[in-house]
Amino acid sequence: MIEKVAKQLFDTQCRCGMLDEKERNLYEYAYNLLICRVIVYLLIVVLGIWLGSLKEIIVFLLAFIPLRQYAGGIHLEKTEKCIVVSGVLVCVVGIYLREVSVPTFATFLLWIVAMGCIFSLSPVGCRNKKLDLIERMVYKKRLRILLWIECLIICLTFMIGYSWVSKGMMLAHIILSISLILGYFKEIFLPKS
Repeated sequence: MIEKVAKQLFDTQCRCGMLDEKERNLYEYAYNLLICRVIVYLLIVVLGIWLGSLKEIIVFLLAFIPLRQYAGGIHLEKTEKCIVVSGVLVCVVGIYLREVSVPTFATFLLWIVAMGCIFSLSPVGCRNKKLDLIERMVYKKRLRILLWIECLIICLTFMIGYSWVSKGMMLAHIILSISLILGYFKEIFLPKS
C-alpha cells in the first residue's frame, strides 16, 4: 500500500515534468520513508493522547530518535512490520511512563546495563547499510557525544524533580540497547534472505 502511494507520487511529479524517470528508484524509496515516518508519528501522537502520556512519549522519542540514527540496531524487512512494532512499542512505553511515577531501582539498574551495551555494541549496521571503518568511527563519536548530553540531562532532571523526563530518557536508552543486541545477533546469525 505504502509502495503504491510512493509510486503514484512519483508518477504524478514525473507527468508534471518535475522529475525524470531515471530517478524513479531513489524518489520512490524516499517517498516510502517519508510516508512511513508520517504514519509512525501520527500513530505516536494518537496513541500518546489515547494513553494519556503524550508528553512522556515525546520525551522518550526526543531521546531515542537521534541516538538510533547513529547507534543503528535491528531493522525489520517490511515497512508494515516496522509500523506495527513501533505502535506496540509506543503503547508499552506510554503505559509504563504513565503508570510508574518515578524511576525504580530496576529501571536504574537496567539503564546502567543499557549504557554499557550502547557504548560497547554501537554502531550496529544492517544488511542494507554496511558501515565502513570511517563511518563506524564518526557514528560512534557522535553517538557518545549525544549519549553524554542525554546522561547529563537525565541526572539534572532527576535532581530538580522532573523524574518523568529522566524516566523517559532512561527508557529510550534501554529500548535502544535491546534494538542493538537484536540487530547485532541478526547480522551474525541470520543469513540474508
